[in-house]
Amino acid sequence: MELEGYSDEPTCSFSLGFVSEPQIVPEEHPTRTPAPNDEDFGPEDLMDSNPETPPKRRRLLPSEKAGPKWEDLNKDCLVNVVTILGTKSLLIVIPFVCKSWYRVSLDPSCWQTINFQEIKYGHQSWYHFSSAYAFFKSIIKRSQGNATTVMLPTLCTEEVLRYLANECPALKALYFPPAIWDNSSFVLPKLIRKWKNLELLKLGNSINMVKILEGISLHCKNFCQLDIDSTAYIGRRAAAAIPTLLPNIKYLNLRQANISRTSLKRILRGCKKLVHLDVRECRF
Repeated sequence: MELEGYSDEPTCSFSLGFVSEPQIVPEEHPTRTPAPNDEDFGPEDLMDSNPETPPKRRRLLPSEKAGPKWEDLNKDCLVNVVTILGTKSLLIVIPFVCKSWYRVSLDPSCWQTINFQEIKYGHQSWYHFSSAYAFFKSIIKRSQGNATTVMLPTLCTEEVLRYLANECPALKALYFPPAIWDNSSFVLPKLIRKWKNLELLKLGNSINMVKILEGISLHCKNFCQLDIDSTAYIGRRAAAAIPTLLPNIKYLNLRQANISRTSLKRILRGCKKLVHLDVRECRF
C-alpha cells in the first residue's frame, strides 16, 4: 500500500566533505583594449567610446603624429629662435638644418647682433678665407646695414673698421677684443662721427683714449656706457677725460684696470649721473 507523499528514497543525504562558503564573483567592468602603439590611440577614443564596450582604436594620421612643421612657423618667430643661437650657429649650423632655416639665416634681421669673438681662430676656423677682411666683409654684408651690436674679432684691422663704419651707421654697441692688431685705436676717433647712435663702447686698451672720448662727446649724444678691458692702464690724463668729456655717463666698467685712487676719486666727483661703477680687483 502506498501512502501519499511517501517515497522509498531517502528524504535527505549526508556528505563527509566540508561545505564551502559561497564565492562572490565581482562584476566585470569594460577596460581599455591595449594598443600595440600608444601613439595610435587618441584621447577622443576614450571620450566617444561606449562605457558598456571597450573603446575602439583609431590610427592617427601621419600629419597628426608629426605635429606642425618648422616651415609653417611664422617667420618672425623663427628669426627670434635662430638669433638666440648666436653668430657661430648662424654660420655653420642653422643653414644646414632645412631649406626654411637656410632662407631665414639670410634674413638681415638675424644679423643685428654679430659676435666675431665666438669664432675662434684655429685650424678649422671660418677665418680661412682669402683674408680676414674678406671673411669680415661677407658677414657684415648679411646685415644690410641693420647691425646694431658688433663684437670685433682679434684680427681687427684699420680696413675692417672703415668698412664697418661705412656699412653699419645704425651701430649702438661696439666691442673691441683685448688685443688689437694694426693701428685701430688711432683710426677710431675719425670714424666715431659716423656712429651717431652709439650708446656703448668697450675698449681693448687705453691707447689714444682721450681722442676717442672727444669724438664720442661731439657726435654720440646717446652714449651712456664705457667699458675698459682689464689689461688697460688708465693714467691721470685719461682718467680726467672721463668726467670732462662724458659727464652724463651712467655705466662705467673699470674692473681690474690699473688706475690710481686719486684718478678714481676725480671720476666719482665729476660723473654725477653714474648708476653703476665697477672697480672690482682694480690695481691702485
